[in-house]
Amino acid sequence: MPLRMVFTAAEREKLGVLVNNISVFASQIVTNNGADFSTRALANLAKLKVEQEDFLKRLDQLAREQNEESPLRLIEDLPRTPTDLAQMLGLVRRCLLTSAFLGHLVAQLTPPQAAAEALSQENRLH
Repeated sequence: MPLRMVFTAAEREKLGVLVNNISVFASQIVTNNGADFSTRALANLAKLKVEQEDFLKRLDQLAREQNEESPLRLIEDLPRTPTDLAQMLGLVRRCLLTSAFLGHLVAQLTPPQAAAEALSQENRLH
């Protein structure tokens, strides 16, 4: 596993915040239930973009390398209100793809788990 794909506990928490807010935003588009939750999700994502720009750029690079939807690009596009159904569905699709990518990153082994797994595999070879 590339070192840049190894995340600290604090970074994993940020990944969770991203998944949560992106998913809430997308669900509000689908259900069309007022703007309170989607407004809050947008505000949280905008705050994260300002406070964690380097982290989001790192995720952007990983997403581009793996031909995935970039969380950074999505966050930049979210404030643009879709004007028709096709645009709404396209935005929801991007949210789902981004959430899936971020979920994959959350599911990666943490450094101690990776070391334990490597040791376990080494013992199996002997």
